[in-house]
Amino acid sequence: MQALIVPGGLLILAGSFIVAWLTGVRRFYLLLLAACYTLLSAGFGVMMLRGVFADHAVLLVANGLFIATQVILAEALLQRRGKTFTLPGNVAIFLSLFAVYAGFLFFGSVFSRTLAVNIGLFLIMLTTMLRFWIRRGDNIHDKLIFWTIVALGIAHTVRSVGIFFSDNIVDPDSIFWQFMQVYMLLLAMILALEILASHFVESLDRLNNLRDRDQLTGVLNREGFDRALAGFYAERSASLVALTLLDLDTFKITNDTLGHPAGDAVLRAFGEILLRETRATDVVGRIGGDEFAIFSVGLDRQGACAMAERIRVHLAHRRFPDVAEDLEATCSIGVATARSERGYETLYRMADNALYGAKRLGRNRVVADGAPSAVEPGGVSRAGA
Repeated sequence: MQALIVPGGLLILAGSFIVAWLTGVRRFYLLLLAACYTLLSAGFGVMMLRGVFADHAVLLVANGLFIATQVILAEALLQRRGKTFTLPGNVAIFLSLFAVYAGFLFFGSVFSRTLAVNIGLFLIMLTTMLRFWIRRGDNIHDKLIFWTIVALGIAHTVRSVGIFFSDNIVDPDSIFWQFMQVYMLLLAMILALEILASHFVESLDRLNNLRDRDQLTGVLNREGFDRALAGFYAERSASLVALTLLDLDTFKITNDTLGHPAGDAVLRAFGEILLRETRATDVVGRIGGDEFAIFSVGLDRQGACAMAERIRVHLAHRRFPDVAEDLEATCSIGVATARSERGYETLYRMADNALYGAKRLGRNRVVADGAPSAVEPGGVSRAGA
């Protein structure tokens, strides 16, 4: 019964990767990991047949499965990072290691075949570790995966070096060999759980992003924008904030005269401009059909107006030859700044008044903080000027 626990547990992990592939983004590395843990389970199952069949036959099949497991594991980890050993490369690695093991199994000593294969597997782990190398922006899951790979590499090294000190170590029934097998098996299980956790966290983040993202423009939808603002104000951090409200000019006329494909093209272009011209920390959302908002922390009125003017100019110069030769688009923009302690309602009212002023003055302009004075089209006005 105890002998069936390990293969059974490995098969459960293999099934978990298949479930992850079916329920989440169907990335191929998940299927590779399912194959990896299935082969590992099969390898331990074959080892149980020692004494039933000839040792050489059992060892050849079991270690062939173990070698295939490590090669596939390395490839799966690399594919998770968008890298690969390539199919010919993996086949060549497996055949080389298996040929070495088979040659030493029939014509060499236990010491020589164990050393040769362990060195080969160590080189695979080392190469994988170097190509998987963590980056500063990686999440905690990728860092844990990386250090587990390092631990597996160290285990291979310890096992390979250990055989120089005692011939008994290479005996599969020795305490050292069994301890190292259990240790490496536990690391392999920990690695599987880390990858599964990472995959499901990434899938959840992706679902949340789809829920909060406007699919046409790429910016946040109204619910996502409101959630982001609620999170900021819940922290009650005292800081200078800016709200920029943007409204596409005569957008209904564009839809009515040129059709919805033209309107969609304008919205997509506007979304691209907003994401390009804002900071990574800014909250950018589509809060209505043709109404957009940018919430910025730590940005003063001069900076917010400069950003708004860049957006206005880029849209005014954008052309849409694939939709309509004469299609042009402009926007009216209202900017307000205040201390966050004054609350979002006050900030929104100020920005909305500024946006109304931009429309009243003839559209296609930026107006800041309240009732604007008359300016030329395309100018930036300040309250009280």
